[in-house]
Amino acid sequence: MSVFHNIKEWSNITIIIIGKILFFTILLLFIEFSFSKVVRFIGSKIVNFTNFVWDDVLYEHKVFDSFSHFFSWSIGYILIKPCFKNYYVIIFYLEKIFDILFVLISLQFLIRIINSIIRIATSENSHHTLAIRSFSQLLKIISIIFCILVIIAILTKNDLVSVLTSLGAITAIVILVFRDIILGFVSGVQMASTKMIKVGDWIGIKKYNIEGTVLEIDLSSAKIENFDKTITSIPTYDLVSTAVTNFEVMRQKNIRRIKRSILFNIQSFHFCNSEKLKKLKHIYLIKNYINKKQQEENVEYNMNLNGKRLTNIGLFRKYALEYLHKHPNISQTETLMVRHLEPTPYGLPVELYCFAKTSESINYEEIQANVFDHLLTAAKEFNLEVSQVFAKKELKW
Repeated sequence: MSVFHNIKEWSNITIIIIGKILFFTILLLFIEFSFSKVVRFIGSKIVNFTNFVWDDVLYEHKVFDSFSHFFSWSIGYILIKPCFKNYYVIIFYLEKIFDILFVLISLQFLIRIINSIIRIATSENSHHTLAIRSFSQLLKIISIIFCILVIIAILTKNDLVSVLTSLGAITAIVILVFRDIILGFVSGVQMASTKMIKVGDWIGIKKYNIEGTVLEIDLSSAKIENFDKTITSIPTYDLVSTAVTNFEVMRQKNIRRIKRSILFNIQSFHFCNSEKLKKLKHIYLIKNYINKKQQEENVEYNMNLNGKRLTNIGLFRKYALEYLHKHPNISQTETLMVRHLEPTPYGLPVELYCFAKTSESINYEEIQANVFDHLLTAAKEFNLEVSQVFAKKELKW
């Protein structure tokens, strides 16, 4: 009879406890719902009333919702003892659960604040964005690790110092695991302080044979959009430790270098006689140059090699230089020259070194193509032959 009585008593206690827990849960959800509605309403009014950008960002990232969680769960924590009076075990475990929830809510609030700061910072396309992004991601990682340690301390009934002391033995392992993150953070701060690279820059990295626009620089990796629309991800610290070419200054000046050569057959080089010079005088760009040279010394009667006889390759080089000086799409304020490179077994390269007045790829290629179309065709007027080197194919029988 006593056993039956005990079972009935435990059943009643269990039903009462379950009822209290259901009532407490419903009450907590009602408080949470009410506070979230009130806080969102107040937050929307503040956002609509002010002209600031930061409050809009905070509202979008639900920072105000985290405030409502603090209020509602604080009221729930206060109601634990009145609702579960004399049930000390349940009170103990519920307080533990609420302590952990407060830690998680604090973590959520901090992460939302960090995301809002990143959003505000990235709207300003500056080098400081990189440092803020790297620092914020590092702060997120540290916050998560700290919250995990606090939860462990709550569950094990130890203080935080004791937990940190017990984890000191695995510090080397932690450093090894987060090696890339630490290097990425240091690299991000270095790039921001020296203004080397920022999001949106046009860069090239020979090590990886990539060239494109920087889309994102995070704590551990950087994303680069190549010109073929593919995405390449590289470690962030490679942007500091590897040779990186930054074309952003060129794009800001709206110029782009042309550095290409034409290979001429040396067998086609010769001195120009009076008849040839008379014919070339009809070319406006070198007419004055030929007259000046003829005044310095009478080329007609100076037929020996010791004289200052003009050559077809020399006249062409002068013509190409004057052509670039007169070209409307070639910058006259930057380096501009036409020079001979070292002779090769295939001929003599004549290189054009100048800058087009654009950094946009399509316009640049159009200008470069027009320049070489003209000069390759004009070379025929000087009786110059452009070398055409063909690879010999080995015949296999």
